[in-house]
Amino acid sequence: MGKSSEEYDFFEGAEYEDAPQSQRSQRHNGPHGSGRRAAKMKLDSPVSKVLRRLALITGLCAVASSAASAVHEIAPYAISFLVKVPGRYIALAAAICIGLTLMFVIGARATMPRNSTHGGVGGGGIVTIVMAGAFLVVGVAVGVLFPQGLILPDNDKAPVENAAQMEQGIEQAAGQCAAGWQGLDTGGIPGVSTVQMCAEPRVAFVSFESESMAAVGKAPIKVKIAELLNQYSDNENAQGDWRLLTGKRWMVFGEADKMTALQQQWGGDIENITASDDAAGTTNSDAGQ
Repeated sequence: MGKSSEEYDFFEGAEYEDAPQSQRSQRHNGPHGSGRRAAKMKLDSPVSKVLRRLALITGLCAVASSAASAVHEIAPYAISFLVKVPGRYIALAAAICIGLTLMFVIGARATMPRNSTHGGVGGGGIVTIVMAGAFLVVGVAVGVLFPQGLILPDNDKAPVENAAQMEQGIEQAAGQCAAGWQGLDTGGIPGVSTVQMCAEPRVAFVSFESESMAAVGKAPIKVKIAELLNQYSDNENAQGDWRLLTGKRWMVFGEADKMTALQQQWGGDIENITASDDAAGTTNSDAGQ
């Protein structure tokens, strides 16, 4: 027996209120509403798929190259095969990869069908772009502010604690000391532990008790060397291209080629020492102050 309109009025639409939400939505949307929504979500383009994959690949390359750029600027000697590569080339490679990734992401979104959703398209590429950009900014900032890098290796290999080993190391680079090493007076410079000189080849070294003492004592020693070169400028033994090699707690004075060879062995910083009258006068006035 069918239900009359009065029965429906009596229940006041309870039949519809008790119906599940899915059934009510189906009545509202019709039998094909959910199917159209699902079809809209699943529509995709083969070209878009390829571009998304390319965006992810180039994005990963961008992250790797930008991270390498940041590490290279912070610790220039951390990655051995990149030591001799200029940092700007690594940063340029990272920027190119970021640009390619951005192009692929835009292309992937543009090639999606009109009836499909664009949500999440190229998400992997976008994430890698953000990461690569952050690494690249850090690398460029450090490179500009700290051109030499923040973390440098300790290349000071001089056996400063042992005078005999210092002599042997110098002889390996400059040649054997024929007449033997002679100890010299420290000249009243505080913190100097050893001053040794060899006449042939003509070379001398100074070692200090500590790095702080070396920071104080290096300047007056440079002044003294300039004075001696100026004093004996007419002596043929003083002629030549002289260099001063300095480390944390030591200094070695000798001819340019020998100091260059010793620098490869011990490290340190090398500088030119001249015997000009003006230089000597300037250093003397600085010492008097």
